[in-house]
Amino acid sequence: MAQPPAGAPRPPGAYFEKKGEVHELRQLLRGAAADRDQQKKRDAIKKVIAYMTLGIDVSPLFSEMVMASATQDLVQKKMVYLYLVNYAESNSELAILAVNTLLKDCRDDDPMIRGLALRSLCSLSLVNMIEYLQPAVQRALEDVNGYVRKTAVVGVVKIFHIMPSVVLESDLVTTMKRLISDSDAHVVANAIHAVEEVLADEGGYTPTKEIMTSMLNRLNQFSEWGQCAVLRLLSKYRVEDEGEMFDIMNILDGLLKQSSCSVVLSVTKIFVDLTSNRPDLQADVMRRLKGPLLTLMASPTPELAYTVLMHINALLGHSRSIMEIFAADYKQFFCRYNDPSYVKAVKIDILTLLVDMSNAAAIVGELSEYVTDVDAEISRRAIRGIGKVAVRVPATAEMIVASLTSLLELDIDYVSTEAAVVMKDLVRKYPEQFQQASGAVERCIKIVTEPEGKCAILWILGEYGLLIDDAPYLLEPMIDGFVEEVSGAVKLEMITAAVKLFFCRPPEMQAMLGRLLDKAITETTHPDVRDRALLYYRLLAYSPEEARRVICAPKEIVEEFQEEMDAEMREKIFDEFNTLSIVYKQLSAKFVVSKAAAVVMSKMQPPPAPDGAQFGGDYGVGGGDYGGGAGGGGLNLANNDPLPSTSAAPPSSVVASADLLDGFDSTPSPAAPPPASSSASDLLGMDDLLGGGLSVPSSPAAPDAQPFSMQLGAQMDGGAFERRWSQLPQQQVQRPMRPASPSSPLGTAAVEQLLRQIGISVIASGTIPPGQALKFFCYGKQGSGPQPPMPGETWFLIELILVPGGAATCTVKPENAQPTAVEGFCGKIWEALAAFVC
Repeated sequence: MAQPPAGAPRPPGAYFEKKGEVHELRQLLRGAAADRDQQKKRDAIKKVIAYMTLGIDVSPLFSEMVMASATQDLVQKKMVYLYLVNYAESNSELAILAVNTLLKDCRDDDPMIRGLALRSLCSLSLVNMIEYLQPAVQRALEDVNGYVRKTAVVGVVKIFHIMPSVVLESDLVTTMKRLISDSDAHVVANAIHAVEEVLADEGGYTPTKEIMTSMLNRLNQFSEWGQCAVLRLLSKYRVEDEGEMFDIMNILDGLLKQSSCSVVLSVTKIFVDLTSNRPDLQADVMRRLKGPLLTLMASPTPELAYTVLMHINALLGHSRSIMEIFAADYKQFFCRYNDPSYVKAVKIDILTLLVDMSNAAAIVGELSEYVTDVDAEISRRAIRGIGKVAVRVPATAEMIVASLTSLLELDIDYVSTEAAVVMKDLVRKYPEQFQQASGAVERCIKIVTEPEGKCAILWILGEYGLLIDDAPYLLEPMIDGFVEEVSGAVKLEMITAAVKLFFCRPPEMQAMLGRLLDKAITETTHPDVRDRALLYYRLLAYSPEEARRVICAPKEIVEEFQEEMDAEMREKIFDEFNTLSIVYKQLSAKFVVSKAAAVVMSKMQPPPAPDGAQFGGDYGVGGGDYGGGAGGGGLNLANNDPLPSTSAAPPSSVVASADLLDGFDSTPSPAAPPPASSSASDLLGMDDLLGGGLSVPSSPAAPDAQPFSMQLGAQMDGGAFERRWSQLPQQQVQRPMRPASPSSPLGTAAVEQLLRQIGISVIASGTIPPGQALKFFCYGKQGSGPQPPMPGETWFLIELILVPGGAATCTVKPENAQPTAVEGFCGKIWEALAAFVC
């Protein structure tokens, strides 16, 4: 046989390839079996596994390894099972031998062996093995040992991935649902995961009150991963009333002492969801959650610290009241010298959210220290953070402009670039502050080389050229290098700045502007640059005064800048709290393709708020006692004190809406109408049908007609909505709106939630430029009230436009509705939006 040349690389596994290698292993296995020496047998099996791991084909030893499985030694069993599973998948004809051995061990007296055999059996991902897997798993689900049941539950999921119909069409799902109430906590945790994954297409498993009561009372028996499974399942449970909510919160409060980030964040999500319609109670809850979150944030593991920081950042962006709660602890978010860059970046973002008049100077001083960080991205982020402080706290504008001016004078390219960009934004908001920054422009223009920084400097030269003595001569070198400039954005900004400067300084700029327009029209290949130059040239040729009016039109002072993410998207991501969506700042649909993804996105619905209830100050946050629940060791709702009855008085959705958005509790509300006024009658659809304007008596007589209400959960697809919208007649009503209030922010998410509570579904929503007005397309179905004029259902299609401080316009297109029903429907809308409309 030809020998490989000297120095040639040896193939993988060549060091183990000797003549009769497999034969020697066979003899070794047989000899160890004959000698009944367990240690020699274990060593022989180890050598077979080592060869297999290196990629050497040891499948000829399959029969010897099957015989070696006849042992009570768990270590040998594990290695033999590993071998059998590995080669059974690649050699289906050998799988039958493996199956027979594994099925035999599934009936062993030792539960550990039964469990190991079942796990290995279910790992045979072969369709023709299903007939052997299903009976074994079904029998193991009824096993007396918890370890075997736990393994069998995972086996059901493996069968589901091989052939879903086998699981869905058998009673395996029913058995797993029963195991959710198992006595073994590990079995329960696995059963929750398995049922959620198997039933993902149906929305997962919805727990009952009895199931959740049992789980919450046994919560301390679960591992931290089991607790996370229970808490995720709890988020799908609908709380019935206030007392049950407080019981749940009191039970979960003990989990906040855990060191597990996943458990604490799961509890945080449930607490925030349960109090989402009660801002004052949510503030008390956040004071309780603040300590555990800050403790976890200080974790020595930077990845965990980053995850917790991202969730704190999401909480701060969700509510201004939460910002105020964390503001006192702003120093906790100062960067440490050994923090990774990704942790520093989040801390800087959080500091800019926590700034107020009391801590602005300290935060700006801290951010100024980060400007000289060795990481250029952290330096840039710190400078942007300083600019955000000036936008949030106007009183600090002068101090921050002076600080940025000093940064402009640093001989660091990226620092000067970012400082110029931030300075441009601040001058747009605070034009009066430009005077003290004008001196640094000349020095900065020689340092900045990045396109974004050049655009900022050019904008300043164009807008404030009259206040900068050497503005034309600062612009001239850039005009001379116009052709060599590679950035189209810089060229566009240069043309605009030159034209604006020409109107301020015509004698000095005339020749320069002519050269610039000639180069832009004849020597550039960028279509946008050429088009803008032609536009300005033709405007100037037509009428210089008209060109000045168009190009130098007065600009409004900027009140606020566009955020990185609009409020609606931020709320949608916040609904996926305690998932990777918070870390990635993306909806899970953007990066998850698994059907089971929807299971982790459940939002726990809060109980209905009692009418006229006032919250805040009564919940003993420091001690973890959340109000009027039983608060003991179990969820026993039967023993709770009865809640204040809400049936004695008519419902007051106006009060509920105002409480929900924390908008107008402390201000005097308009005079309330008498209990049986004509407006109340119209709202309930019990108007005088003859139109005679008869007043309704004060004492409520039992009317024959049912009160008007909407049907909850009505569905209509987009195509049906468009068809009906184009065919139905419309009616329009308006109400004046209250001015925008920081304590009662108007956003699409808040309006959608209020409308959803009365049975109105939003099919599309958005912002109307310039970004202050909100527009919604909605629909709803009448549940009870006046009989429709024709047989069939009554639908309402709505276009709702809300302009804070202006008017709320509601365009209604009713289908098969009585006039009184339309009046009742409009009354429902105005009651739901009482926090925003007058």
